[in-house]
Amino acid sequence: MYDQNRPQRQMHDVSSLGLKCTECGVDITELPFEPTKRDDGTYGRLYCQPCNRNRRKSFGGGGSGFGGGGRRDRY
Repeated sequence: MYDQNRPQRQMHDVSSLGLKCTECGVDITELPFEPTKRDDGTYGRLYCQPCNRNRRKSFGGGGSGFGGGGRRDRY
């Protein structure tokens, strides 16, 4: 679960970038990091909070670390 001793992550407003969740297609307006464009001009695979939470659960991530093994999928 959430670690009470860990500080809250700073959220970055990305609403002007027009980002959509790769999984469900909802608009992404905030991320816990500032996304950077890849060489192909995209931001890669990004996920909304509920979809990211579900993905982390399916990879066995119980709230510690990223729980995704060696995958580089983003929030």
